[in-house]
Amino acid sequence: MLLERYLIRPATQDDDPDALRALLEPVDFLDAAMSEEIVDRMRTGWRMPAQFGTATLLLAQERPAGPVVGLAHAIPPVPWLMEMEAGLGRQLCLRLCRTLVELEAVSVADSARGLGLVGVHAAEYRLVALPGVEADHLVDEVVPDPHLASYYAADGFSALPAGAPLDLQLPIGRVRYPADASMRHLVRPLAPHVSYRAGVLEGLLAGR
Repeated sequence: MLLERYLIRPATQDDDPDALRALLEPVDFLDAAMSEEIVDRMRTGWRMPAQFGTATLLLAQERPAGPVVGLAHAIPPVPWLMEMEAGLGRQLCLRLCRTLVELEAVSVADSARGLGLVGVHAAEYRLVALPGVEADHLVDEVVPDPHLASYYAADGFSALPAGAPLDLQLPIGRVRYPADASMRHLVRPLAPHVSYRAGVLEGLLAGR
């Protein structure tokens, strides 16, 4: 099994920043400074204020103490949600911060590609990274490359067309989560009560 070969764990301040930079180097960020910002978050032990949810950097490491071959950095889309505060109200925005998690970066070394580590990162996210935090689903934004779309689809993500928004069905109605015109949303529910179909996520905040 994959988890017998690789350990999925949160990054620590003791991890090698150069190994992290090597994995982040091929990631196509909208903001070129984001790669070094993620490294700095790891090196300094940065933590997001608890009211806004949890930012997490997961690493995939060969067992028992081999090299790090994959990473997934996830953080709630706080800036977008705070822009929605006037219409949704602060309390609902804060609840969504603890529900919606955006993958800022996912990367797997060439030596470990094709094994399903992206899917493992997603499956392990709630178990390893967020004990006590009820993230309902992951959202990623990637360059609209057909190869990437099929790569994510194999790991349980649904891909929207480039530039297409993602609609979030909430108890109060529907909220539109925009995408940059040059990017595409990829979505994967994490909780059994959340489902995705035709550009709409349903079941968010159910029972909360």
